[in-house]
Amino acid sequence: MTEREKRGRIGGKSPNPYHEDKKYPEPTDCPRCQLVYRNGRWQVKDADEEPKTSHSSHCPACRREMDLLPAGLLYLSGSYWERHQEEILNIARNQSASAAAQRPLQRIMWIEKAEDKTEIATTSSHLAQRIGKAIEDACKGTLAIKHADDSQLVRLYWERSE
Repeated sequence: MTEREKRGRIGGKSPNPYHEDKKYPEPTDCPRCQLVYRNGRWQVKDADEEPKTSHSSHCPACRREMDLLPAGLLYLSGSYWERHQEEILNIARNQSASAAAQRPLQRIMWIEKAEDKTEIATTSSHLAQRIGKAIEDACKGTLAIKHADDSQLVRLYWERSE
């Protein structure tokens, strides 16, 4: 793949397996997360929205979660991480909530703690990068971003030792 191809594709099929090349009938509800497909995109239901007879389909984020196939993986490690886990996880959760307010398909799929590192999986590579950069800004340390050559997966490695 050339550099020009990496920057964006014009026409053709997206390599993202969760990219939707179709429009759903409106309204379509996601039975898992309660998002509604309206005006050509997945949105949070309005509080005063009356229930309507609608179609049902899982949104792309829920399908990704059910398939256990994240678009972003962030690994946190180091002695600083071990002492400040809750503060750093609060940064991750706040970034996720902030992103979801505008883009409800961007969410954290799981947070798995291991002995020496923790993995945060996201439904969007953009969210993983946003969380990684926010942690780097707030806590310093080093952040390495690795894009897979032929897939939509991005891996981020943040580490800080003291």
